Amino acid sequence: QRPPRPAPRVLASMTTTAVTVALAPAAPRVAATRRHRQPAPNRRARAGVVAKAVEIEPDGVLDDMPEGAPSPPAPEPIAARTVSRAPLACPVSLQALDDAGYSPRNGLRYGKTDGIWDLTIGAATNARSSEPVSLRDLARSFLPPELRGLIPTSSYLGTSTFETPQVAFAYERGWRDSFARAGFPGPDEEFRLAQANLLPFAAGKCVVDASCGSGLFTRRFVKSGNYGCVVALDFSDAMLRQARTFATEEGLVDEVSSADEASNFMTSCSDLLFVRADIARIPMTSDSVGGVHAGAAIHCWPQPREAVAEIARVLEPGGAFCGTTFLTPQLPFADDETQQRVDAAMRELQAAVVGRAGGARGFRQWNKKDLRDLCVECGLVDFECDIRGGFIFFSARKPAGVA
Repeated sequence: QRPPRPAPRVLASMTTTAVTVALAPAAPRVAATRRHRQPAPNRRARAGVVAKAVEIEPDGVLDDMPEGAPSPPAPEPIAARTVSRAPLACPVSLQALDDAGYSPRNGLRYGKTDGIWDLTIGAATNARSSEPVSLRDLARSFLPPELRGLIPTSSYLGTSTFETPQVAFAYERGWRDSFARAGFPGPDEEFRLAQANLLPFAAGKCVVDASCGSGLFTRRFVKSGNYGCVVALDFSDAMLRQARTFATEEGLVDEVSSADEASNFMTSCSDLLFVRADIARIPMTSDSVGGVHAGAAIHCWPQPREAVAEIARVLEPGGAFCGTTFLTPQLPFADDETQQRVDAAMRELQAAVVGRAGGARGFRQWNKKDLRDLCVECGLVDFECDIRGGFIFFSARKPAGVA
């Protein structure tokens, strides 16, 4: 009897190889890597070369850039600036506050919440009632601070609209873009117009971005490095919160901490300050501000005459006030006086129909002569304007000889 024929050695070798491959642990797969080959002079040298792994950091930047690859763009530089102290004042006495927010004149003390100073009348921390005094106050007390704007404090539509958190959120996410239909040239061009009027007088001094909204121009003023201090001033707490969020994201201010909440004006309010205030009662000392900017703002002010008078008070002699707003529909072939009379008649008719000043919407469009007359009434000179469709940029200056 013949012995069984052994299996071919080749098959056994193949079987052993297959088992080895099946049991060997798979090499871990390296995610987010790029490989590039090193040049080799011949096939034998190439066989011994292992491709180098180029790891990518979590921020998407290559840890080891391949030769010849373009460098990532550098972050936008923030110009160096000389920091000056903001001339904040008690909104009641209009006298300077000390470094702790205390008014020696009347004993009122003011503080900040979430990095925002509240310098409205009635906001003194040592004189404010802790109990709700109205149904509106009671309802607001049940909401978190960031949502209290859902129940606005102002009854004027031009103000209350911007107290709501949804408008604050939408302002730079599409709302402001719609102004282009009226002729607004866009933030970059509007900022250029403002800079041309504020400088060089306001260089190194305090500048107020009045009715700053979400800080669209506040951030540009800070980044320019031209000013010693920028004050973002608005009545809307929701807008100021959004402005501070954007400034934090762009590295202009730090995250709010408990230590920051307890700090004083001098240490925490150096180059950018967020202040809740009434534009008709600006909490700053007289003759202390190098310039005031009010972008797309004056049409929302319930008391524009009082507001511009306050701006004239806080400006240093020689300081500039500039802003933008919506122009009234222009009558063909009408001079400034005729346009002014027609606009006044339309406002009176609107007030009579609606039964309250400000009309159905609570917003006011302006014409060139109304703006010029307003500035003259408040003691400002050298009025200039730039009209583009339904957009008007205007500026005036406090006389240099007035102190």
